[in-house]
Amino acid sequence: MSKKLKQKILIVSMIVVFILIYKVFLQGITAQSIRDWVSGFGIMAPIAYIFVWAILPIFFFPVPVLALAGGLSFGLIDGTIYTLIGAMVNSSLMFLLANVLAKDMVSKYLEDKLPDKWWDKFQRADGKEGFLIVLICRLIPIMPYNVINYVSGLTKIKFRNYFLATLIGIFPGTVIFLNVGDKILDVKSPEFMMSIVFVVILTVVSVVLGRYVSKKSEKNH
Repeated sequence: MSKKLKQKILIVSMIVVFILIYKVFLQGITAQSIRDWVSGFGIMAPIAYIFVWAILPIFFFPVPVLALAGGLSFGLIDGTIYTLIGAMVNSSLMFLLANVLAKDMVSKYLEDKLPDKWWDKFQRADGKEGFLIVLICRLIPIMPYNVINYVSGLTKIKFRNYFLATLIGIFPGTVIFLNVGDKILDVKSPEFMMSIVFVVILTVVSVVLGRYVSKKSEKNH
């Protein structure tokens, strides 16, 4: 058996295992259950939360659930700090996993998860343009965080640009979703209502920005 064939089998097996793990063990996990589990670690709760953030998205676990759990567990300020640490560790791991192991076989699977125009942009991206594409995708809440991590690792985007764009791009959404988690225990409060308004504003602004960048990029190609 050739080395290339062994690598393909390994990659396919890895993706199948990741999806199965999510479907069987992780799909029913809620923000409240994560909060309960994390709080059981006492003073080590922040470490437990960062660990969960670093690992679960690898298996395509929805990150908004993790952000809400951070707000529930630690409030807005501390929750934002711990979430950013966990997210940056995770996004780096996923980028490197794709970059080292998944160059060929994962591409088709991930291609189906992104709109065609954004997939094409990632494939063409390099240097400054790569930074901008990752940044915009991070700002758009409906863009799948997990897929962006893996797709970025399949492209020519430099890790430094990817890391900085991720850190800057996830910050607004992190604060806004952490704020929802912080206020969610009282859904009738004005503070909770405002937190939802901020989610809507972030979505609208980021989508408009994404369309602008998309049109500008098309004019340049």
